[in-house]
Amino acid sequence: RFNIFYFQNFTLIFILKLLRRKMTERLDLTKIEVGQELVPIRKLMTQEKINAYIDAAEDYNPIHVDPEYAKDTVFKSTIAPGYQFIAYLSEVMARDFDEKWITGGGMELRLIKPVFPKDTLTIGAKVVEKNEQDNSTSIKCDVWIKNQDDKDIVVGYTTVAY
Repeated sequence: RFNIFYFQNFTLIFILKLLRRKMTERLDLTKIEVGQELVPIRKLMTQEKINAYIDAAEDYNPIHVDPEYAKDTVFKSTIAPGYQFIAYLSEVMARDFDEKWITGGGMELRLIKPVFPKDTLTIGAKVVEKNEQDNSTSIKCDVWIKNQDDKDIVVGYTTVAY
């Protein structure tokens, strides 16, 4: 079972790191169009990244950190915590929507497959709705994480309010 407190904190850490460096890929709200794909990112999951995340979260579930334990499970290997790779979706959204993602963003996601050490993940999004009313705009994006075999790991959508 996931702990939303840890997800929110680690997502915030990722977002703050992104905001500290210069970002030039922000989307111009006036130019965002339905059907537009956001630039995907790729991430290699490693046991070292999993261990670092687990150390920060202080959640030492053996399925994440103990290869001997994990080999006797249905997964046959350690797996990354869901919140760890879901945070990569926040990275894409924060990159493109800046503080609007932090102040007015939301996610509805379904985890389909586990992420293993050595998996290469592609994180992507596509604008599927743009609603403009009065002085506000909302954007809805279909989002996904796929592994190196092009298999869905996570699917869902995000929303951003301007």
